[in-house]
Amino acid sequence: MSYYLHKVPGRLRVKLPQLRNHPQRSRRVRDLLEGQFGVEAVTVNEVTGSILVYYDCDLLGEQEVLDVLRNNGWFDDRLVVSADAHIDQVATKAGHAVGRAMAGWIVGKALEANGLSLLAALI
Repeated sequence: MSYYLHKVPGRLRVKLPQLRNHPQRSRRVRDLLEGQFGVEAVTVNEVTGSILVYYDCDLLGEQEVLDVLRNNGWFDDRLVVSADAHIDQVATKAGHAVGRAMAGWIVGKALEANGLSLLAALI
C-alpha cells in the first residue's frame, strides 16, 4: 500500500488506498479535514480513494493538513510515492495489460491462420 501525494500552494491531493470503495471512511476523513481552521473545501472520490483539499495558504500549510491526517492514523510519510513513481507504476500496469491483450490477439490470429491452412489441406 502506498500513498500518492501531489501538492501546489493552496491545493493538496492525497490518494489513500484505505478509503477506496469505503464511503464511511471517506466521510470521516472529509469531516475531519473540513473541521480544520483554514481548510476551504474538501472533495473525496470514494472510488479512487483520492482526497482533494483546498486551503488558505495564509492560515494553513500543506504540512499542517498532512499532520491532521497523520495524527489521526490516515497517512504515513514512509509510504508516499512521488508523482513520477506513481505514473511509472500506472504505465507499467497498463503496459502489462496491453501486452497480454496483444499476445492473446496474436495467438488467436496464428491459430486462426493455422486452422484455415489445415482446413485447406484437408479439402
